[in-house]
Amino acid sequence: MSLRVYTHPVYLSVIASALCLTFAARSGNTTSRQAVQLSFPAPPSDRTLIYWWADAALKPLPLETGTTTLHPEVPAGSDKMGRVELKGETATTVIAKSEPHFFLFVPDVAGVHPPLLVRLTSKRGARRVTAMAQRGQRGFAIISEEIVKPHYRVLARDGGMIYMEVWGRVPLEAGEYAFIGSELGRIATFRISETLKY
Repeated sequence: MSLRVYTHPVYLSVIASALCLTFAARSGNTTSRQAVQLSFPAPPSDRTLIYWWADAALKPLPLETGTTTLHPEVPAGSDKMGRVELKGETATTVIAKSEPHFFLFVPDVAGVHPPLLVRLTSKRGARRVTAMAQRGQRGFAIISEEIVKPHYRVLARDGGMIYMEVWGRVPLEAGEYAFIGSELGRIATFRISETLKY
């Protein structure tokens, strides 16, 4: 399992994400860039939210508060498996496309990475993703099998923030998803509909 999810204030890993971000920012002629739209929406005024592109406009994803069976605020005494969990089996936002594009901001600071896009499992009235604590480390990591491998495109840099576009390397299957970052109280969620538009 490879990973990184945020500790208190940084992630335990996302090296692959950082490499994708750097590559997308510097590359001018790649297959992934050919797949994205040629223009992009203007940066929204609220830089704390994550947006998705729908009906020719940016729409914010709702934020939910998650809980974890781990104790990310203190160094783990040993490697331990756990989970991050959200109340309710479904998200309120339903996306009827398998290849949605998302737009978000991250601080333009070395060592700070975008939140992870993860696939959630619905069970017993909740949505959850498997996490683990690593011995001697604060925070937690999401197991790699439940992380959606992303493409990143840097759109603009302004006021100490990076405005970027994020989308999956492959079409998303129907189900529950979330962007999980450093704050469990600010998890952006959505559901890919079983009735998809292509």
